[in-house]
Amino acid sequence: MALYRLNQLRRILGGIALSVLIAPLAVHAADKFHFGVVDAKGDAGFAFMPTRFGGKYGLDIDMVEFTSSTTPVKALISGDIDAYTTSPGIALVAMSRGAPLKFIGCNWQGATYTLYGAPDVKTLADLKGKSIGVSGPGSMPDLFAREVLVAKGVSAENITFANAGGGSDRFRALIAGVVKATATTSEFEPEAAKRGMTILARARDVTPMFSRNCIVTTEQVIAKKRDLLVRFLAANMDGYDYALSHRADTIALTRKIASLSNDDPGPAYIYDEVVANKSIDPSLVMFPDRLQWVEDMLARHKVVDAKKDVKAFIDDSLRQSALKIRKP
Repeated sequence: MALYRLNQLRRILGGIALSVLIAPLAVHAADKFHFGVVDAKGDAGFAFMPTRFGGKYGLDIDMVEFTSSTTPVKALISGDIDAYTTSPGIALVAMSRGAPLKFIGCNWQGATYTLYGAPDVKTLADLKGKSIGVSGPGSMPDLFAREVLVAKGVSAENITFANAGGGSDRFRALIAGVVKATATTSEFEPEAAKRGMTILARARDVTPMFSRNCIVTTEQVIAKKRDLLVRFLAANMDGYDYALSHRADTIALTRKIASLSNDDPGPAYIYDEVVANKSIDPSLVMFPDRLQWVEDMLARHKVVDAKKDVKAFIDDSLRQSALKIRKP
């Protein structure tokens, strides 16, 4: 990281020196946009593809990675990032408690999530007295696991929900025996099969209304950087459109970003699942009924005191503007 920053500084200084020489011909530099994502792994090709299209709209999209889905909220509110993508549940908790946040697009409608069990955990009932790895209270892994238990009629009273970090960390914790089950993305299913693990539940079967990721920003950013947000959403639309029609390129980008080996089956697995189930919509449409389902679920699990009308948390005007400025 230090080397990266040093090289970045050299490029900046070099650019400044060059601009002095050709000042009369200089053009406006790309606007920096800081975007938060969680734990780049087998789906990184989708998440990072929009950065290739930022320049098309005069943006330099800086991807800021977090190890947990619950921490970017603080970074967003403090102004360290301009927007972030997260499970809508995380944002809805903050919104329901008065945080000045807005949904401005949903970039991953379907929840490509799986609840994995250790080889000796054959059913959900076997989890009694054992632990499930999640990434913190109210996180998507936590809520998904709880919803699975409710749907299957299994009590959560005698099950421990352990904070085991990001998606990759949680799966490693399961392999190491630190936890007996974990909820994380479906890209790990090929590896789970090799290790004799049990697939306890899949989101598309048990929680079909559970959207995986939406883009969130603050009311302050909307007021001060509206134009940047519109251009950022347009770059996302282009990036997802490209990713969905360029399998090899997207998988290659995933391997590069997440430092995965060429024989890791995860990137191809999750790519094909996304396409087959139409989990991603490049137009970033937000469905109030899906978001309301998540809000109602949060109330059921007493994560929020009372459910709210999610329409108050949605600003669709930026997405509509982005659709109008998209370039061929």
